[in-house]
Amino acid sequence: MLVTTNAAPFHTAQSSTDRLLDSAPDFAGDAHGSSVSVRAQGASRREPSTGAEQPPKSSGAPRYQYRRIAASYCGGEDGPVAPGQRCVAETDGGVLARLCADGTGARPPQFRREIDDAGAPVSGWVQVDNGGCPEDPPAEVVVSASDFAELPLEPLPVHVQPARGSAVVGMDLIMYTEPAPQILSTTILGVPVTITATPVRYVWDQGDDQPLLVTTDPGRPYPDQTVARPFRRHGDYDVTLTTTWTGTYQVDAAGPQHPIAGVATTTSRPFHIHVVELHAHLVANP
Repeated sequence: MLVTTNAAPFHTAQSSTDRLLDSAPDFAGDAHGSSVSVRAQGASRREPSTGAEQPPKSSGAPRYQYRRIAASYCGGEDGPVAPGQRCVAETDGGVLARLCADGTGARPPQFRREIDDAGAPVSGWVQVDNGGCPEDPPAEVVVSASDFAELPLEPLPVHVQPARGSAVVGMDLIMYTEPAPQILSTTILGVPVTITATPVRYVWDQGDDQPLLVTTDPGRPYPDQTVARPFRRHGDYDVTLTTTWTGTYQVDAAGPQHPIAGVATTTSRPFHIHVVELHAHLVANP
């Protein structure tokens, strides 16, 4: 998406430069007007000289080329086109830019595209910030439902009792987990953002033909167990836990906690259970 500003006079834009980075920031930003939508990707670090986000180098990670590209228009200032697009029917156009209050040129929006190891592009340009002038209001950081669903949340652990990986037909299998919230922090366009994910719903699948066991209770171990159910027949089963998370986010470490519309889910690694069936027999002189 291309973002332009109409409030200031236009002038010829300065040429932009490219910047290469390995991997991707902890959260990538998508610009929408004055808002930035963020999504999780990987760990980030700081460029010592500029303080800008710069990801760590890692083998096999994506590489990106960054460029500030001034908006252009086709036959009028109300028809901007994105980088790489051409005017319809070769209509005369130009470059949109604006002067800041101090008389300097505004920074054009920044774009990035993925490149291969040889430096050849493998994707189109995607806008990652709005550029602008020092007097512009700070971007509003928004975490959407789709952003939240893509966060790298760790699945909750599965605990069962008996814990040795075996059970008996007709006897309760006790199930529980550790429902700790998870906190992810990053910096987007110079703004600190903290996201808190809280588990609220637990779905246990015992791997047999029984209905899923759905609860808002994370369960407890023996002797205070609250989530338990027996297997009906012998066999080998994989017990899994799917957790539903709700989220909030805080901007600049001091503002209010904003609720995130939507939820995220995680599924644990299967816990293998061998279920046996015991039979009683009458014997003489036990």
